[in-house]
Amino acid sequence: MLLALPAYALLSWHWSWSAEVTLALGTLMALAWLMVCERLSPGRPDWQPSAADMRRDASSLGLAAVTDTALSLLIHAAALAWQQHEAGASRGGSLQPMWQWLPMPVALVLVIAIGEFLPYWLHRWAHERPALWRWHALHHWPTAVNASNSVLVHPLNLLWNKLGRLLPWFLLDVPADVMLWAALFIQAQELAAHANVAGSLRGLRVWLGGAELHRWHHSVVLAEAGNFGTVLPWWDWVFGSLVLPKAAGPTQVGWVPGSWRPQALRWVDLIRGPLHQKPKASASADSAKSGDVSPRT
Repeated sequence: MLLALPAYALLSWHWSWSAEVTLALGTLMALAWLMVCERLSPGRPDWQPSAADMRRDASSLGLAAVTDTALSLLIHAAALAWQQHEAGASRGGSLQPMWQWLPMPVALVLVIAIGEFLPYWLHRWAHERPALWRWHALHHWPTAVNASNSVLVHPLNLLWNKLGRLLPWFLLDVPADVMLWAALFIQAQELAAHANVAGSLRGLRVWLGGAELHRWHHSVVLAEAGNFGTVLPWWDWVFGSLVLPKAAGPTQVGWVPGSWRPQALRWVDLIRGPLHQKPKASASADSAKSGDVSPRT
């Protein structure tokens, strides 16, 4: 899928697609491709959504999926429009010449790494700090990891991730075209990291990341739930949170015993968040038994 990005870039340039169309179509094509691969070659057959899961997804998760996608595209579109406007203005001290001097592949890798620094820490803090975990816990609701539930993220969680990625790009005056392809790579990798597809990247996984690393992040065993860099494992490697077990994946995914859990998965809960929700009784019982009140999962 990632190897197809250069060809997709050439196609979008040939047909003069706008940044919004390029980003939206590329994201949807990546999601469709991964879901087909999940059906043809699943990593874990028991993680395939059942008919009941599909009905639940359509009714309970539909709003979340639409909100996540729409907000993501809106933020990136606004950022690219702002950057294009600023590029046309004459500003002293602009960093544009630096980016123009770098070869496109080098600039792209650098921008992706910069764009993942703050989201890595925001993700890690969301697992370590209860106030943030309550907004992030929704993403760990499923007891399976697949491409379809990868978009199950509360809008506030999505917003802080996008702002954490875009603000450094703005401050460093990253060109609009580099931002576009970095954003598409990141969105494709976020989907791929949750895909229930068989196979391994082998030695490349410590550089590129992917599903075989991110599955461990969803483990209910606290010691296994590292890998906070959803897109790339680089910052996990630097800051000591990289998890590389020999097994193919965790035995169980979901919430760590004792962590705060939403009461229900309803549209109103997705809109208002956890502000008016009390912890489930089972979570309190788990916490009392284990003595572990850490929100990480």
